[in-house]
Amino acid sequence: MTDNQLPPGLVLWPDDGNTHQRIAVLISDIHCTDCSVGNQTADEADWKSFFSELGEMLDDSITDTSEVLLILNGDVVDLLRSGRWAAANVYPWQRDDPGFKTTVLSIMHAIVERHAREPAKESGERHPHDPAESHDSTGFFFYLKKMVECLKDKKLRVTLIPILGNHDKELQVVPEAREIYYRQCLGLSAGDFTAGYRHWVAGQMGSNPADPWPLLPFYFADPSLRLFATHGQWRDSTNSRATKRWKSRHGWQPHLWQQEQYRAFSDPCFGDTVASGLLSSFIWNTMRAIDQDVIPLASARHKDDGIEHIQHVLGEMDLYRPSASGVARLLEEARKLDRHDVNTPLLFQTVIEQYRKSLQSWLAHPETFRTAPLMIGIFVLPVISIFSRLHWTLLDTALMRLMALVSGMKGKTPYSKLPAFRADYRTLGLRLHAEGHTHSAMDIDLRFSPPQIAPNYTYINLGAWRDRIVRKFKNNGYRRRSIGRALIVQGCLNSDSAESSYGFRLRDITSWGDRLDKW
Repeated sequence: MTDNQLPPGLVLWPDDGNTHQRIAVLISDIHCTDCSVGNQTADEADWKSFFSELGEMLDDSITDTSEVLLILNGDVVDLLRSGRWAAANVYPWQRDDPGFKTTVLSIMHAIVERHAREPAKESGERHPHDPAESHDSTGFFFYLKKMVECLKDKKLRVTLIPILGNHDKELQVVPEAREIYYRQCLGLSAGDFTAGYRHWVAGQMGSNPADPWPLLPFYFADPSLRLFATHGQWRDSTNSRATKRWKSRHGWQPHLWQQEQYRAFSDPCFGDTVASGLLSSFIWNTMRAIDQDVIPLASARHKDDGIEHIQHVLGEMDLYRPSASGVARLLEEARKLDRHDVNTPLLFQTVIEQYRKSLQSWLAHPETFRTAPLMIGIFVLPVISIFSRLHWTLLDTALMRLMALVSGMKGKTPYSKLPAFRADYRTLGLRLHAEGHTHSAMDIDLRFSPPQIAPNYTYINLGAWRDRIVRKFKNNGYRRRSIGRALIVQGCLNSDSAESSYGFRLRDITSWGDRLDKW
């Protein structure tokens, strides 16, 4: 099928003609941050185990005519959730500010330090109160590159495909940051990109194939794997930006996005203001205020006292989804502090004061209202703005719960409107739609007619790799667990044996342990 016969805007993964077997491995939402307001991704032991086992599995499955595709399906690095924005007093939507580029590069260098360095032989514990004080590497990029090198040493073809998410979109507008990502995180030089890869990205994104460091592609489509993969932010009005020609309710429109060079997903959006303008600023400022204003005046300190408890909660606030629920959790815990503890009044006052300062600062940013979806902009934000002035902690908590509730109310996209399941895409042989973004792992088997081209279709959400805070049975407290998911798809490009060799499988990982229960 020629490009002119494809659905408008669709660009398929190129076939070099020398590949007889293709294997794709997909993971999503790793969220490697600079750790200044918390670490979201899994720990070093998890990544070492995962990439070691994955490498062994691939080694057993591939031949000298195999092609391995490692698809990082968005939000692998996270430039929004950082205290460096608050420290510099410049935010992701202030792109004309001279400090914007400096801050992005500072965050990227810290991400390299925290996630691409070789982990220490004797791994120390993460700092219990301020993750930025821990110098251990999670090893995610280190073990990824190590696995890739081992496969390439066996003369196997391995391609890394970093799909664009919504927490890494600053890479699209700061080429120097993109270079750091490719070079130091993924271990790629400009010469490693084949002409086919460059033209695939340029054809999809409307960019220049001669750019030394290609833009991150928005999707991956390959009929030989029957696979369509994209991050999923295109159907989320809080994490995409409406343009003159497109709004999230218009659905999948790659031909329009291509003409606008996908600005709907690289321009600032409402989700940016919540992640960096409210949550990250609140965590950063409260951590500093406790260190500077509370601890020096504290007396009768003891293990697991109120100060330590609040510091622990601050250290894990960034794990909550939606973000506002993390703020609500901290306000909830502040209200529960022991009133008999002599340090409680100052600690409580400090937390609430920093919350209100962060909230008012967030509401004062014109971008907060300018980018807000209609319901949030005309109802939720004015309600929060008015009632937060009453300075009632219980009401503050309820307002953040309201914000979390509304932020979590995503528009429902019928499965038939997802790219892989549209009638014009199904005729290409696509059967499997994979995405991330929501952090909610799912797998659903589907059937579509008419036209009935094939009986079986599958939707898979890749979830996220991170520590997750969950409520215990009957809401009796909280506990931390580590979760992750990988999708492995194998197909044969030889039509005679394609049906018998095709298959895909999910690998779900959940782990508990003393390491996760340490606070």
